[in-house]
Amino acid sequence: MFRPALVTTSAPPVMQRGAALLIMLAILTLSISAFLLSGTSRIQHLLNTPYKNMSALSQAKNALIAYSRLSDPDLSAATGLQLRYLPCPDIDGDGIEDTPCGATSTEGWLPWMSLGVSPLRDASGTCLRYFISSAYKQGASVTPSITPALPSGDFNLRNTSTVIATDVVAVIIGPGHALDGQARGLSAGTATVCGSSVSSSAKNLAVNYMDSILGVDNSVAPNFITAPVQVNATANFNDTLLVILAEDL
Repeated sequence: MFRPALVTTSAPPVMQRGAALLIMLAILTLSISAFLLSGTSRIQHLLNTPYKNMSALSQAKNALIAYSRLSDPDLSAATGLQLRYLPCPDIDGDGIEDTPCGATSTEGWLPWMSLGVSPLRDASGTCLRYFISSAYKQGASVTPSITPALPSGDFNLRNTSTVIATDVVAVIIGPGHALDGQARGLSAGTATVCGSSVSSSAKNLAVNYMDSILGVDNSVAPNFITAPVQVNATANFNDTLLVILAEDL
């Protein structure tokens, strides 16, 4: 019985080379697109970071000012709403202020729960830190009364060349991501929203969040420094600061 021979066909070598070239071009196009998109994402991140930081810091400042105007211990008194107490810092990162907090200026996490807001974080996802002057804490020897005038703050703020403000009442800081030498691991205790249940854990220590530049260490009061982005890019420094003055209250 006659059976016709099977005929196999294959693409001419020229067509095969053409298909391979198209595949290579497609891969190259995708690679270039991915590179451009990654660059765009990085640029967008750099543009968004200052906005996100200042947005969180501004929310914190507004919440602290609102707290100070409603924290008079006796609102029924004739002097109601005349005092401007600020909350103690949160030491363990659970959002609740830890009282009492001593007679001198002190620092810790922003007590977001005591302020009635959600956890406030900077663009790196780190919770905000907070310094408060001694005269504005509950139990201060002289009450922070608006008459005749509110007391001076303990802090000073400068930039890379000049002093911007003195008598600063409170400082709010967006620490940014961890830099070299900063250990933010959970070395002790259990994790809280922002830190560790053990106050002495590295997760809660100011030195692991705030940075130094031009001889000023933001983890140690009373002097603080802020630096523009172009300086940040060449220094081991990424703090973003916002302050509260007596006139803000």
